[in-house]
Amino acid sequence: MSSPAKLASLVVACAASAQAQIWEKLPSLPEPNGGFACAAWEGKIAVVGGTNWEGDEKRWLTVVHVFDPAEPAWTLLKPLIQPIAHPVISSTSAGLVVVGGTTGQAPFLSSVSVTRGETTARSGPSISRATVGAAGGAIGGEFILVGGTDDIANIAQLRSGAFAWDFRSGKERTLPDYPGGALGLAASVTTEDELFIFGGATWDSAAKQVLNRDDAWAFSVRRNQWRRLHALPAGVRAMSAVRLDTHRFYLAGGFESNGVGFTDHAWIYHIAEDRYVPARALPYRAYVGLVESAGYVYCLGGEDRGKHRTDEVYRAKVADLLK
Repeated sequence: MSSPAKLASLVVACAASAQAQIWEKLPSLPEPNGGFACAAWEGKIAVVGGTNWEGDEKRWLTVVHVFDPAEPAWTLLKPLIQPIAHPVISSTSAGLVVVGGTTGQAPFLSSVSVTRGETTARSGPSISRATVGAAGGAIGGEFILVGGTDDIANIAQLRSGAFAWDFRSGKERTLPDYPGGALGLAASVTTEDELFIFGGATWDSAAKQVLNRDDAWAFSVRRNQWRRLHALPAGVRAMSAVRLDTHRFYLAGGFESNGVGFTDHAWIYHIAEDRYVPARALPYRAYVGLVESAGYVYCLGGEDRGKHRTDEVYRAKVADLLK
């Protein structure tokens, strides 16, 4: 091998080594999982519901796993009374609240709370419409829910509608539609007043195929209006987003295209500047769960190829992701 070729190989190897070193491998999920809800919870990481596969059979999960970084180990809480996948989860005054999604048989129109080491099906009011694969999160006392469908396999029925649901009273109010049109499987993250949405999927009725989106929008609860953000560097669906600090989000993973498949690509989004900067990649290519807790970003499980889920778990320091 020539000297220039050797040097190039060494640079690639060193870059890969540096990339790997920022991600610390942790105990795996108790079982492969994707499409779950995940969030930081009382200094721990909660993974609620999800799906996996046994051969050609898709399994819809009732599991609630909690990771304690101090141990470090996973524990299993009381299971859900029905499976849940592709919901929206947020930390609220009532603890972790999981809203919407699907049971695998029908849209889940109720909610589940995780408090004091217990998982409880909430007996309060339900949401009025299916939100499978919707974007959303809690701001104040409301969940903001955008797009979604009635079945994760029914991408042709994705919607652009948005509404706010008060998780205490059950009251709903209709919000302005998502300006980009029908939407599902988008990355979303909240600040104190806004819900940010990046990428996602839509349906091309003429070509009869799923299309990735590259547009991005933010909805202000206070102003009750959308504002357009700069587009993503690439169209991605099933990407994940997590807030790193008051100024920046980490956007990573998802499905880029039939040619590329699942990706580990990542960007840092700077809120005030409305710009994307290439960031440290994920430790593997997948549609993952991302959670920030105590200065770390946790990368959890996910869909890494068709009819397959992974149980991998890693974490990286926020400071390292920002370098």
